[in-house]
Amino acid sequence: MSETLIKPDIATQTINQLRLLANQMITKAGSGHPGIALGAAPMLYELYANQLVVDPAQPNASNRDRFVLSAGHGSALLYATLHAAGFALSAADLAAFRQPHSKTPGHPEVGVTPGVDATTGPLGQGLGMAVGMAMAEAKLHAQFPTVIDHFTYALVGDGDLMEGISHEVATLAGQQGLAKLIVLYDDNQVSLDGQRARADTADNVARFASYGWDVRRITDGNDLAAIHDAIENAKLSPEPTLIAVRTTIGDSGPYAGTHQAHGTPLTPAQLQALVDDLAVAKQPEFSLDTVLMDQMQDHIAQRLAKQPTPSAADLQAYLAWTQAQSLQPPTLHDNASQQAARTIGKITLQAVAQTWPQLWGGAADLASSTQTTIADSPLFAPDNRTGRNIAFGVREFGMGAVMNGIALHGGTKVFGSTFLAFSDYMKAAIRLSALQQVPVIYVFTHDSVTVGEDGPTHQPVEQLMGLRLIPGVNVLRPGTAEEVAAAWHQALSSIDTPTVLILGRGSLGVQGTPAQAQQAMTAGAAQIVAAPDASINLIATGSEVQLALAVSQQLPQPSRVISMPNLQRFLSLDQSKKAAIIPKDSAKNVIIEAGTTLGWQAVAGDDGLIFGLDHFGISAAPQAVLADVGLVAEVLTEKIMQDLGS
Repeated sequence: MSETLIKPDIATQTINQLRLLANQMITKAGSGHPGIALGAAPMLYELYANQLVVDPAQPNASNRDRFVLSAGHGSALLYATLHAAGFALSAADLAAFRQPHSKTPGHPEVGVTPGVDATTGPLGQGLGMAVGMAMAEAKLHAQFPTVIDHFTYALVGDGDLMEGISHEVATLAGQQGLAKLIVLYDDNQVSLDGQRARADTADNVARFASYGWDVRRITDGNDLAAIHDAIENAKLSPEPTLIAVRTTIGDSGPYAGTHQAHGTPLTPAQLQALVDDLAVAKQPEFSLDTVLMDQMQDHIAQRLAKQPTPSAADLQAYLAWTQAQSLQPPTLHDNASQQAARTIGKITLQAVAQTWPQLWGGAADLASSTQTTIADSPLFAPDNRTGRNIAFGVREFGMGAVMNGIALHGGTKVFGSTFLAFSDYMKAAIRLSALQQVPVIYVFTHDSVTVGEDGPTHQPVEQLMGLRLIPGVNVLRPGTAEEVAAAWHQALSSIDTPTVLILGRGSLGVQGTPAQAQQAMTAGAAQIVAAPDASINLIATGSEVQLALAVSQQLPQPSRVISMPNLQRFLSLDQSKKAAIIPKDSAKNVIIEAGTTLGWQAVAGDDGLIFGLDHFGISAAPQAVLADVGLVAEVLTEKIMQDLGS
């Protein structure tokens, strides 16, 4: 053991005070998870007292070690430890655990609590975000070795490893050889409903070994020396490391070793008994012994002081690289006429990749179909960390969580792609993108029944509107080539909002101007074809804009065609701005979108028409499917004329 370790008796005192402090918070709140706070305290203590290179005064420093509490229900223990480590969390903040608008919410939330690196709670996703952080570190370290050089740590529980996403992200981490990823496994053999064996008897250590991880077992979760030595050895491993630490859930508490310990707050009398059992020196409520805190904070400061400082030139080069960007979206008229949206997306991607060097990403084994490969760049791989293309494999949910971790790490821009129908697999990760306000870019292609012969299993119906329902996500379905370029540019320019780009197989035209396309992205819609005395507004998205144009040409009445790539943005506008896009001139509003009609009523109005798809499609050629569901110009024209009494 290192000579710089805090003396064992002081360490034990600190751990026991952390256990008590976390449970004081839980008891006062009347809710929380005391079991993990009692069982996992030695691991959290070891990380902050002896391992993590962090500066509590600068909790967002680029080159800090990252820690993700994937078992986010252990938040009280994390907050208590952050307080002890010197982060900006006061005793009053701890006393406000789980209270409205406090710094100590029920589960860790990035941006709310200093020192929290990821929003966790939905089990398994924290592990995925840790993998993403380690991938981002590996890429940036390869390019800027003196500026970015740190470890990523995570703590997972049995529930995290039961979730299927744990398989997705752990296999990816093993395949990528993420040597600077160290995961501590709180192996207490108990879940919320009972003993883990009632639902899961998998050998997680053997699992991770098969994934290409270095694996280690510790039989006593209170053995600080064993935990310390395991982490020190993990730092030397050429593989990611899983350290399975056998703990007792609710250790020293009244429900130790049982599932009741998971979520049953201790009563005041049980808290006092815990004080006696742990032999904790009496402290004011929600506070720790200042001598113990000083010891911990001194060790953190000593580690930080030993870190090399990059040269000014190296730091400037890193900042210049991360901040490089194109101020304007590329103009695509010359090479994007009447091509599929995904193909125009490919053209745009190659253009923006040249002026956004920090952009990288990939697909869930569908890059050839989603057309999201950055040309002239190899795969990101253990032997080439500068590659800009990520082979995520058939791991949609894992891809989403990993991208969140990459975005949280900072320094790069990341995208991931799959078919729109498969966005269902990753919706929980998209929701966490929004909660964390990270500018992840999701590219979803094959966006309607024009998937064709693959049939209804691959044809999205409800997915598009479902994505629009997630608060804080920009869902863009551009209807022209210029709108695709503007959509990509808006996604890249975002600093606090995830973006969903819907780019299908249907063809887009080059109607409108770059200025109108920018208007479409910022204001919600762009008028494509104007008719001052129009009696019909044909409002569409994506490739249905071309269908609306065909209908417009067949209608005997004058009509205007309006592309609405950002429905959410339009609906958020005040009435005067909405009227500037869709004039209040008694014209009938007709909506055309190859998806569920629910949600369009607010645009169509009481007497409007909505043509969409409220049932599954069939397996047939694209045009045959469109004809079967009535989304062809002749049918729509006839129905509009019938409604008008023509």
